[in-house]
Amino acid sequence: MGLSKIKDRITEFFKNSPKAGIYLAAAAVCAALLLMFRAQRSPELPNEEPIEPEVRAVLDYADSLEEELKGIISEIQGVGEASVMVTVSGSEEKVFARDTSGDKEHKDEKTVLSGNKDAILQNIRYPEVTGVLIVCTGGKKPTVKEKVVNAVSTVLNIPTGKVYVTNRK
Repeated sequence: MGLSKIKDRITEFFKNSPKAGIYLAAAAVCAALLLMFRAQRSPELPNEEPIEPEVRAVLDYADSLEEELKGIISEIQGVGEASVMVTVSGSEEKVFARDTSGDKEHKDEKTVLSGNKDAILQNIRYPEVTGVLIVCTGGKKPTVKEKVVNAVSTVLNIPTGKVYVTNRK
């Protein structure tokens, strides 16, 4: 198909559909936002400022969740090829063991240290998952959508309203 035919088809499409321009603009804005978000999550380039370790830990956590979800979701019957995007809020928090002594009025809390004088790590609280987007081959089938939404909701312990499944182009 020649360039002039493509131009004619696009022109005809916009003449016949008054809302097409609005949809196109909205799609362009969404694409730009997605590209900006992905650019922020890209690996460090030599000429960029280094990313703070706390931020890197959060990005690594989100990337790890995406890879794990992608692997397991693609195993669900009817899903096919899948892409996954996870958004998180907050940061990783390390909770160290504490020892409390004294009475009710004068409590004394100290971090518990191991034999080599390191603080004993009791727990790690990971960032909260705020949303999950799945784009998959079978995403237009209601049964597949339901399976994927329920699986992600269960695995991440998030409401189903925070999970969106759509069809791959």
